[in-house]
Parts: sequence; structure tokens; C-alpha cells
Amino acid sequence: MMKTKFTFKALLIPLLLILILYLIILIIPEIFITKNFSTPLFPRIFIPTILIFSFVLLFFGELRTKCISITINQNDIFVKKFFGLLTKTHKISEIEGWKYSHLTGKGGTYEYLYLYKAGTKVLKISQFYHKNYFKVKNHIQRNFKYLGYEKLSYIDEFKEIFK
Repeated sequence: MMKTKFTFKALLIPLLLILILYLIILIIPEIFITKNFSTPLFPRIFIPTILIFSFVLLFFGELRTKCISITINQNDIFVKKFFGLLTKTHKISEIEGWKYSHLTGKGGTYEYLYLYKAGTKVLKISQFYHKNYFKVKNHIQRNFKYLGYEKLSYIDEFKEIFK
């Protein structure tokens, strides 16, 4: 049995979400309910938009699709999203194989591993979020078919947020 473990950075996502939600609750009513209309229009629209967009991106993009816990046993792969609030099971016999890609950012280059079922990505395991990523990757390499390298597409990443 193989189980993923979170890095410290992965645990910061929920804290960041709480902070952004607090700012949304604090700032948006203040901007729109106030009778002081001397504030320029641009910050009154820009600040709430950035806060809401950041919240949606972190919640649906990072927390839902990447910050997941995975347990692999002989027959099944169990996926826990939202820190265990949602669970899903995939049969190992249904998994076609795996691909990987690299994401480069200011913090470095991180590897992502994708598991495919019926030609569609069903799991995304990240070196950024999982401290035992390479152990899990070695387990997957031994037990699943390699489908090749997948060039990272920010457009595909953005689309996956709303799937």
C-alpha cells in the first residue's frame, strides 16, 4: 500500500484561503455599503475582483485538483479531496497509464504526474504538494504503463479548474 504525504507548503493553502475569505468578508461590504463615494471607481472594482478570483483559483484549482491525498492498494486508488471531505475510488485495472510534466516558477521546477483513465486525466500528483512524491512515482512506474511526457499547458490547467 502506498499513501501520499503533504508537504508543509500544501498545508499553507487552507490558511491562505481563510485569509482571503476574511478579506473578502471584510472589504467587499465596506466598499459597496459605504456612503463615502470619494473612493475612485477602479480600486472599488479591482480589489474585490482580484480577491474573489484568487479565492476561486486557490479553492477550485489548487485545493480541489492538486492538494489531494492518494492511497494505492492492490486493486484500487483512493483519492481524498478537500482534506478528506470528498473521496473517490478508481479501479487499478481501469487506469491506462501515466504521464509527467514540469512546472517552472519562482520557487523552482516541480514535477507533476498524471494518471489517465479512458484517455482523460483523472489524477494529478505534484512534487510541490507531496513530500513522498518520488516514492509514489516509483510505485506508479513499476505498476502502470508509461504514456510519455506531457508539455505543461496553462490553458489546460485553467480548464481543469472548472471540470
